[in-house]
Amino acid sequence: MRTLFLKIFFCFLVIIVLVGTSLETSSLLAKFYEERWQVTLHSIMPMEAEKAARMYETEGEDALRSYLDELQSRKTMRFYFFDENGDTLLNRPAPDVVLRLARNKEALARTTAQGLTLVNPRLGIAVKQVTGPSGRQYSLAFQTSPTYLVPLSEAVGKHPYLRLLVITLVAAGLCAVLTLHITRPLGKLRSAASDIAEGHLKTRVQPAIGRRHDEIALLGKDFDRMAEQIERLVTAQRNLLGDVSHELRSPLARLIVALSLLKQGDAEEASEYQNRISIEAERLDKLIGQLLTLTRIDSGVDQNMRETFDLASLVQEVAADGDFEARAQNRAVRFLAAESCLMSGIAEMIRSAVENVVRNAVRHTAAGTTVEITMQRENNQRALLRVRDHGPGVPAPMLDKIFLPFHRVVSVNGNGHDGGAGLGLAIADRVVKLHHGNIEAYNAREGGLVIDIHLPLQN
Repeated sequence: MRTLFLKIFFCFLVIIVLVGTSLETSSLLAKFYEERWQVTLHSIMPMEAEKAARMYETEGEDALRSYLDELQSRKTMRFYFFDENGDTLLNRPAPDVVLRLARNKEALARTTAQGLTLVNPRLGIAVKQVTGPSGRQYSLAFQTSPTYLVPLSEAVGKHPYLRLLVITLVAAGLCAVLTLHITRPLGKLRSAASDIAEGHLKTRVQPAIGRRHDEIALLGKDFDRMAEQIERLVTAQRNLLGDVSHELRSPLARLIVALSLLKQGDAEEASEYQNRISIEAERLDKLIGQLLTLTRIDSGVDQNMRETFDLASLVQEVAADGDFEARAQNRAVRFLAAESCLMSGIAEMIRSAVENVVRNAVRHTAAGTTVEITMQRENNQRALLRVRDHGPGVPAPMLDKIFLPFHRVVSVNGNGHDGGAGLGLAIADRVVKLHHGNIEAYNAREGGLVIDIHLPLQN
């Protein structure tokens, strides 16, 4: 049983089948026992009683005793032989319950007159009175185990609440097992949720649930996945807060120093300090703008601004702007597109993502080289936008980290990073994922970094 539905279904089915089977079995066994009693009382007993009386008078006690012993072994019951007063013959003592029935002359006379056998079904006793060849009266009695031959219908009729009690206890046991099977893991889930609410983000429930294969196990897996995601988000938020504080503190500190020197310096040095203040203010403005862009992407406030636009035209515009900026650094940007690619999304966000990737490529490509941008269709469903530079590339272990916020690659000469805040590629990654695409980076064989952006096209 793999699901809670099947477990609950089969548990209640077993209870219902148990009740129905007990009722049906009672009826079938009662019918079987009653039929067996009928055969024994109306066919075997009259014939055996007459034969026993005749054998006793003609062949003697030993012959009758041997015959009853043989009959007893075949019929799995004990036989007793009495005279007209109910005294035992054949030196075979009878139990008191059998004696009392054999000595009940009024009952024997009444049943004999009706051609019947005196019986006590609850005790499994039957007595048949017959007349021997000499005219003397005898009684043949047999006794069997009442638990074997007694009609079950009579026992059930005498104790209906006992059967109901047994069924209730069995049903209660099954329901208790099912209830514990369901509530125990739910209690562990509740405890784990409480631990996470108190700040213990490493809490997991999968080890506590064990080897279950039902909906609760799936819920536990989803709960653990949710807990891992919450832990990652909270950890990322804390790291982001620390990185933002650090990134803001550095230009602010330089601003404060420049302002202090401006106040204390002479007029000849004032222009230098003012330029420094302007540079640091621009860095702060750019950093805050990028942080606001990240926040806007994560909050999804621009989801209602989706429109249909030509991705090729948008990238062409970004490439033209990038080429204009790159000329001042003795670099170039070239874009090649075979055809237009219509897609649905937020055009300004896509523009920002592509701009960040292109500017990053321009910043790292070698002087005198060209940043190459190509775009092509993939099965008429997705567009592949590829941006390649001719710079030093990125060390392989760091390729998966360049899309993280504030993560910057140390330059190949070991002199530190390039001065960026490390948010451009993070913004591009968030924007592409927001549009149900994916972005990846790898080093080209001939050198340089290649960034592939896959975006879904409009049907």
